[in-house]
Amino acid sequence: MVQALDGGLQPQEPSLECDHRQQNAQQWSDEEEEYGGNDAAVAVDASTLDTHQHEVPSAEARRPSPRPEEPPLNRRRVEIEEEVDVEAGGLPRRPWIEDFPGPAAATFGTAETSSHTFFKKIDQLPGGMAGWTLEVFEAEGDMVGEDGKPKKERVELWKRDAVECVRELMGNPSFRDSLRYTPERQYADAEGKTRIFSNMMTGNWWWDMKVPEDATVAPIILASDKTTLSRMSGDKSAWPVYLTIGNIDKEVRRKPSAHATVLLGYLPVAKLDCFSEKRRALEGYRLFHKCMHALMKPLFEAGTTGVLMTCADGQVRRVYPILAAYIADHPEQALVAACQENYCPKCPVEPNKRGEPVYSCLKDPGRVTEVLRKVSEGGEKPPEFSDWGLRAVEPFWDGLPHADIFNALTPDILHQLHKGVFKDHLVSWATKAIEGGEAEIDRRFKAMFRHSDLRHFRNGISLVSQWTGTEYKGMEKVFLGVVAGAGDERVTRAVRAVLDFIYYAHFETHTDETLHGLHRAWRGYHEYKDVFVELEIREHFNFPKGHSTEHYELSIRSVGTADGYSTEHPERLHIDFAKLAYGASNKQSSYTKQMTRWLDRQEAVSRFARYLDWATATRPGVGMSSSTLSCSGVSTLSTLSSIARARPSAPRADSDACSTPAASLPADSGEDKDDPSDDSQWRLGYRIAKVPPFPSLSITQLVNDFGAIHFAWCLTDYLLKRSVGDPVRIKHAMTQIGSATRVAVYKQCKVRIPAMRQVSTSPLVDIIHASPSHPGPSPLTTIPAYMSTILARDPAVVGIAAAPMVFDVKNPLHGKTSHALAALRRRPSHLHITRHPRGARPRYFRVTEGIRRKGLGSDRTSRICRVVHTLQYC
Repeated sequence: MVQALDGGLQPQEPSLECDHRQQNAQQWSDEEEEYGGNDAAVAVDASTLDTHQHEVPSAEARRPSPRPEEPPLNRRRVEIEEEVDVEAGGLPRRPWIEDFPGPAAATFGTAETSSHTFFKKIDQLPGGMAGWTLEVFEAEGDMVGEDGKPKKERVELWKRDAVECVRELMGNPSFRDSLRYTPERQYADAEGKTRIFSNMMTGNWWWDMKVPEDATVAPIILASDKTTLSRMSGDKSAWPVYLTIGNIDKEVRRKPSAHATVLLGYLPVAKLDCFSEKRRALEGYRLFHKCMHALMKPLFEAGTTGVLMTCADGQVRRVYPILAAYIADHPEQALVAACQENYCPKCPVEPNKRGEPVYSCLKDPGRVTEVLRKVSEGGEKPPEFSDWGLRAVEPFWDGLPHADIFNALTPDILHQLHKGVFKDHLVSWATKAIEGGEAEIDRRFKAMFRHSDLRHFRNGISLVSQWTGTEYKGMEKVFLGVVAGAGDERVTRAVRAVLDFIYYAHFETHTDETLHGLHRAWRGYHEYKDVFVELEIREHFNFPKGHSTEHYELSIRSVGTADGYSTEHPERLHIDFAKLAYGASNKQSSYTKQMTRWLDRQEAVSRFARYLDWATATRPGVGMSSSTLSCSGVSTLSTLSSIARARPSAPRADSDACSTPAASLPADSGEDKDDPSDDSQWRLGYRIAKVPPFPSLSITQLVNDFGAIHFAWCLTDYLLKRSVGDPVRIKHAMTQIGSATRVAVYKQCKVRIPAMRQVSTSPLVDIIHASPSHPGPSPLTTIPAYMSTILARDPAVVGIAAAPMVFDVKNPLHGKTSHALAALRRRPSHLHITRHPRGARPRYFRVTEGIRRKGLGSDRTSRICRVVHTLQYC
């Protein structure tokens, strides 16, 4: 701060670097008078001064000297406002503080908050029953090293005790309500003629198991799949083996967040460079079976004598852990079955007969092991060895009590149906069978109607190089509508049969009738597949994934529906048990050991979180629940580790339970969420916005903007029909509806689809759209209209208040007409929506638009039925 004394400051001669201009003497004199002369004292902020230093001149020097005339400068008055340091209540904002005279609050250093200290705390948490052990194998090859000795390679097998893993799953209180200890047979009728198949407990395998009467069977479900760990570059891989039990309901078992599947071990991924290229593949097979035998070793005794276990309900039972199912893709199924990949891993069918609808029984494990034992002893190879395409290995399942490995190999919907039969084969065949090929298929995909639950391939499918399971399913929903009417009728029928089979295979609950439908679809494919041979597209159908469809019905009757054994679940587990664990390691040679340590800590934190949930269940708001320990998409240990590394002095909001930015959390809009299971939200069967987006549209606007050219006539006709016998309604119905009549219009309506156990155990929500075209975000863009195609009951056929009709599979559209929806208008409160008894979903009928030009027959309704019958179970 610089004070101006005796009339102000006399500035020094400004330098050339400054923007300040020179002031003449008269201007300085005027300023003295303006600011009060010699007695004025003005405090000037240093930020308003020149960057150069200024000296206070003497009285003589302060006298202005004559200078040349310069143009006047624009000056402004500087006003200084003093902030009041007193609150409205009279207390100072910053009170005066007197320090305590004596020593107080002494410090003794900074607390340790390193990751090492944090992990030491995590390691003190109670661990699981199954710990990690290392078993080392040494392979001596047929290649000779530089020292003249055979080359050797050491491989590591990290494993857990399978019996202890089963014990932990059986005794987990989280699964108390979802565990089943005995098999059961379910029926759809009181007479017991129609079986129902769903979970493993409803299948024949568990029912026919020969164990002591007081025994409790724990059906073991294994899954294995090799996966890569390195990103962009590197050759690091992992081969995890997962274990779960069939006692747990599949709805819980399939959820990664439920932790109903545990990691049993890491198989070694060895290069086996010590063997010659000719023997390397066979030795890899042998190494796999040797390691799997080490993993299954605890089950040999436990499956014979049983093990006492404390179950989730607090009861002690004698449990027999028995291998019941093995989830794997086709190459790994061949590896498990000890056969070549061009042979069926389940049955002894000849490779050149896999494309025909032959009925072949499953392989006998006893005969297969006998043949392999003779080969291992060095004797003459039996003819079955080459007929069944076996490999000279010692199978790990030899001697497992009550285990039938060929019956345990379950269907693989993802690789066998979606990727194999459909994408790799059927789509390619149908594309070549249609005139125009890929260009015509792409054009038809682009022309498909849009819907919120349908994938719209706006660029076609020919340019897509990498597909996912979701994209396969999206293509299957509309593929029949794409090919219908574009080529030979037999091509369409073959496509329909394959899609019918895929959707039947997806059923979460089967009956004898739906299994007969699955079998009919399989027969239909074989009936019409010869058209591709006639069109010179295929020469034969001897590929393993096509033959695997023969075993689906038998497998479902044995161990339950195929959705409980999809390979999508193990591939999802790779993220938690392999990729995240590898990312937490130093990615060096000992990364597998570090991955097991990281997984132990993850499971310890998760187990402790579940304990907190249980301990605080009756005392809400007390303690820390698992929701505090785990945020969406963030691993539990990573979240806690980030909290531990935070500085103690860093401010932290009380409401921030997770280290997740507030911007990433969804804002509470205040609106009710669409919960299909909440009946109070769906009293009317549908939901619309509280306020219509178009509160007052004239009939003319409906015609011009929405294309509802017959709206006025249809509304008048509807009101007249609803007013028969009611004088009050007739009076209102006679009101003339003209072009100036205004109505409230909605853009969308949400309809609850009743639950179908075959598709889902909970109701679904379908959205009907009626949005006109409107300008886009940029001035030159226009968002096209979005109108749904719906089905409506014809009152002339069934009547408005008629009871729901019995669904007819052969005539699914009886009493219904399809319409392209133009607008949504609030219906009168007395109109009751009659739902489809089987929950047919309106969105799938949009595909019929592409069939109306070229048909499969003379009856238009029958042509649409062929499409609807396939798509109604999507």
